[in-house]
Amino acid sequence: MLTRVLAHRNFAVYLTGSVFSLHGLWIQRVAIGWLAWELTGSEAWLGLLALAELMPVVVFGPLFGVWADRLDRKAVAYATNVINISLAALLCALTATATIDIYVLWLITALLGCVSSAFQPVRLSLIPSLVPRELLSGAVAAQSIVFNVSRFLGPAIAGIAIAAFGLWSAFAINAASYFAMIAAIFLVQLSPRDPREEPHDFVAEFKAGFAYTVRHRDISWQILIVAISALTGRAMIVMLPAFAGAIYAGGSSVLATLTSVAGAGAVLAGIVLTRLGVGRGLRRATVVGTVVTGFLMIAMGSLDNIVAGAIALAALGFCLTLVGIGSQTVIQSTVTETMRGRVLSLWAAVAFAAPALGSLVIGIVAEELGLAMTTVVAGLICAVLASALALTRRHEDVDSPG
Repeated sequence: MLTRVLAHRNFAVYLTGSVFSLHGLWIQRVAIGWLAWELTGSEAWLGLLALAELMPVVVFGPLFGVWADRLDRKAVAYATNVINISLAALLCALTATATIDIYVLWLITALLGCVSSAFQPVRLSLIPSLVPRELLSGAVAAQSIVFNVSRFLGPAIAGIAIAAFGLWSAFAINAASYFAMIAAIFLVQLSPRDPREEPHDFVAEFKAGFAYTVRHRDISWQILIVAISALTGRAMIVMLPAFAGAIYAGGSSVLATLTSVAGAGAVLAGIVLTRLGVGRGLRRATVVGTVVTGFLMIAMGSLDNIVAGAIALAALGFCLTLVGIGSQTVIQSTVTETMRGRVLSLWAAVAFAAPALGSLVIGIVAEELGLAMTTVVAGLICAVLASALALTRRHEDVDSPG
């Protein structure tokens, strides 16, 4: 299926642009996390920065989802990428001149989150416009592989660049990477949308999208699964700078290694997803992956050996990607086209912003209990909630007629 997907010119061009911009994104994320750790040495500040970047997706993402169904998606993509270039360049300049503090870093990170909240529903809605419907699951999985390859290679590049030139170079690389995405968006041709039947009333369209999401059984269930996984497991990925510095007593190179290990597990999950297709097997896999995520977090909190921790982290990266991309694939294949932007914006609000809330809580609790014990408790909560949700769904299936 992967070969068939890449044979489509539009998708291949878009994916090429994504390769560059996603590598830049992960390089910048590593740099922001390490810069924050250097400035404060605080787990709580790591959580606050994650909240600043990802919480706008919750607050503004669903609103931008309405625009994604209404406006020219290519125009929105151009605008958001230009703003990202400007903010990355500003980070580069402030870091190079040593004039940045944690408050300015938080403010710029919050602005990056606002831009991301506008681009996410557009980015997620573009894929169905680039491939035939029968190849949609393969296209989503291919995008996942690229995302997670960048999560594997991006931190490694960041570690080399930071060690050789300093933190400013990571932000410069990210600024340059967005030009590839702008070029890709210019070159692709999107398939025409279905005619809209709804009135052009912003509030009414927002309410319609929210009601559709809540009432659709498969979509709402997948969003709940992602909420549990992201609130606990993905929140731990945000805390990797603290793991590198506080538990493994390492520096930026250890952080890059840990992030790359998680990315390697995620790449493997993307490859597996290209073979699963869409069906009950994929729906079941998202639940099992969330339960296993909880047990892997318990293992990570119990291990202080970096090799054993890296193995658990690779497995955690696999499970988190299986859940996150698997749920998106199910939703992409189920949602009606006229609701796509709004539904996917709600999915993104959970998948991208729940880790921010979770990491903030974990960071604050870790200041009192320690990061290891907090990770064990969060893992236990994840496993219990996912198991309870699975049992509830099973009872509903048994009780429902037919």
